[in-house]
Amino acid sequence: MPHRYRLIVLGLVIAALAPFAFARIAFPDAPAPDGLVRPIGDFDRTITSGLRRRLSQARFTAIERGPDQLVVFYFELRMYPFLGPPELAYLVSRCTPLEALDPMGMGGGIVQGDPATDSELVFLRSSAQTPCVE
Repeated sequence: MPHRYRLIVLGLVIAALAPFAFARIAFPDAPAPDGLVRPIGDFDRTITSGLRRRLSQARFTAIERGPDQLVVFYFELRMYPFLGPPELAYLVSRCTPLEALDPMGMGGGIVQGDPATDSELVFLRSSAQTPCVE
């Protein structure tokens, strides 16, 4: 009998984890930008843990580059069980070359509406930012 219960528990664990595998296959990451040294998966994990979205899957969708080495990585966040619409999240860095980016040192958040009009992203793109020291 104990063996049967272990098989039932194992089956339930596999059934619970199956949506994660399906989401990773059905919604793959966009290609990582040239010059990025760290795997894009490091950035995926950083955005989900930084936003405290433990049961979610982050999918890299795009990169935005601007003056002063502004880099914004965009991610779709899908919450388990992946039935609802995704949220758009971002990781941002300034004054750091792409090849030296550390996801743990980047800022981030959830996009409110359109990335072009999100107040935080508009501020990060603005001339109000202190220029990078070279």
